[in-house]
Amino acid sequence: MAQTLKGKSAVVTGGGSGIGRGIALALAAEGAKVVVNDIGRGADGRSAADRVVEEIVRANGAAVASHDSVATMAGGENIIKTATTNFGRIDILVNTAGNYLGAPVAETTEEMWDSLVAVHLKGHFSCTRAAVREMLPQKSGRIINFSSRGAFFLPFPSSPYATVKAGIMGFTAALAKELKEHGITVNCILPSAVTPLFPDKKGPLGDNMPVPPNPDPEFVAPMVVYLATDEARTITGQYFYAGGGDLCIYARPLQLPGGAHVLVRKTGKWTLDELKDVVPQVLGLSF
Repeated sequence: MAQTLKGKSAVVTGGGSGIGRGIALALAAEGAKVVVNDIGRGADGRSAADRVVEEIVRANGAAVASHDSVATMAGGENIIKTATTNFGRIDILVNTAGNYLGAPVAETTEEMWDSLVAVHLKGHFSCTRAAVREMLPQKSGRIINFSSRGAFFLPFPSSPYATVKAGIMGFTAALAKELKEHGITVNCILPSAVTPLFPDKKGPLGDNMPVPPNPDPEFVAPMVVYLATDEARTITGQYFYAGGGDLCIYARPLQLPGGAHVLVRKTGKWTLDELKDVVPQVLGLSF
């Protein structure tokens, strides 16, 4: 199997379970050396990050664990330093770490609000700032953020959660513009999957997106791997939906009339070769 990410170094926050675990395994399968970051532990007390590292190593990949929290600036710096210390560089940052504290705004405590902001917004910023400082001299890098359709179509009352997810989309758009001239791309995934954080998918949201045929979180990973490749070097500032075999490239908000979402479905998981063909066509790009 051709390893399109051989020689690359990647960091996956929240990589110990769910979507993050699938991404870490997929990046490693494509040859990337991976820092698996997670503060979580299993029922037996073992580190979730350590478990995923063991999976990667058993498959002859290269990986190390990071147990720092994304919710502090020092934690973000330590996570990226784990990559540069062990692998010499950082080429790919995937910000999947998140939490969920759901309540109507009138019932949301200051502690709940601060926790959501710290993990989602500060967590994206802390790791991204540290990674960008390494990527700028390289004049290359891939940053893939994780938001949610819940930013605008949350099916249950939790405006604080929606707010931080919408903030990630704004961060993505602005950062992509800021870093484009430096060869660093920034994109955002809005996934759909059954995960430890959201174990129960109840059906379509208000955006009319169909329910994906497979809720496995590993189906989100191929889109992330594609965005990390050299072939995706001109794709930046985009919002992608990924779930099951479904892929959607969202029209950017606040643009003039005429933009439209494009949904593409296949049976089964997307392959990297298929995404290399489909995504540029949908975006109207030429390479």
